[in-house]
Amino acid sequence: MHDINELIDNVRQNEAIALKFFEIERCILSIGRCDQFVSTLTKEVQKQFNVPYVWVNLINEAPLSHLIETLEKTPDLRDRVLFTRRHVMIDVIKSGNKTVLVNNNLASCREIIPPVYRDIVSSVAVSPLTIDGELVGLFCQADSDSSRYDAATKDTFLLDQLAIKISICLSNVTAREKLEYLATRDPLTGLLNRRQLELMLEREFSRSKKQQRDLTVVFIDCDAFKSINDTLGHNCGDEVLEYIAKRLLKYVHKQGLAFRFAGDEFVFVTPGKSYDQALLIAESIHDYLQSNPLRYKSNLVPITVSFGGASVIGDAPTNYKQLLKLADERLYNYKNNRKRSVPTKVFKFLNRIR
Repeated sequence: MHDINELIDNVRQNEAIALKFFEIERCILSIGRCDQFVSTLTKEVQKQFNVPYVWVNLINEAPLSHLIETLEKTPDLRDRVLFTRRHVMIDVIKSGNKTVLVNNNLASCREIIPPVYRDIVSSVAVSPLTIDGELVGLFCQADSDSSRYDAATKDTFLLDQLAIKISICLSNVTAREKLEYLATRDPLTGLLNRRQLELMLEREFSRSKKQQRDLTVVFIDCDAFKSINDTLGHNCGDEVLEYIAKRLLKYVHKQGLAFRFAGDEFVFVTPGKSYDQALLIAESIHDYLQSNPLRYKSNLVPITVSFGGASVIGDAPTNYKQLLKLADERLYNYKNNRKRSVPTKVFKFLNRIR
């Protein structure tokens, strides 16, 4: 009788555990955004199983590279998502597709543990996440109790099943976000596209008027871009555009948004920044590019840019389209006033290699 009662108790315990896993699955199945998916997943596992530390490791390359910008900018996920190189993950799980439990020699897992937890956790459960059979991440649970995830005493069957469900959900979420990313981004530079610029400006222009807060738009374009293309080829031209875009993102990051407008024209928008503050950003980009030519094959290609801006408070435009038009006109006024002197360095270089 004792054995039967013990068996019944075990069944009931397993049913309770299974219900908790089902509740986690129910919460994550319908989520369409990766940031919400990671947040909900980690919080639900913490709540259902009283796990102190839960996070997701994702590879910092395709097919998840488009998620990095969004996830790294989400404050709520600072200790819940970590981008890691694939080979580091493989070092931990080897070539297996099963959950690995580690409660000694945690130094071998150090790189997959968020820095804030590295001196706290004493045991960790690491479950591989896959898309189309390829390793793309790890689902990690940890505790300061070294016996929590002990390979000698714990079974990983349910954790393996949960990892499979997480992988399926992650595949669906990333596919949706990939489509959204492609619809909103310029495929060459990764910057937001012109349609997104107009949507953002329409919204921010209205907010700027209501709150009496400034909003500045700055156009930037590459001097002598057609000559660079004609002389060094379109592959070089593409690298020039990518080079400018990367510098644009670096300087505008946390202050506004950057867009590819058309051809060699870029735009950045700085809500809350004055015209003078925005032009300082443009000048910093200009100075950097002028001092740091692009290395293309055996050449150092000089790059100079022109810029022009307009602001809501300084120029009092009636709508966002007029704001854009004013900034574009100032770009060309600036460019025409500098035509004789600025691209000279570029033209001299191109004439030399023709």
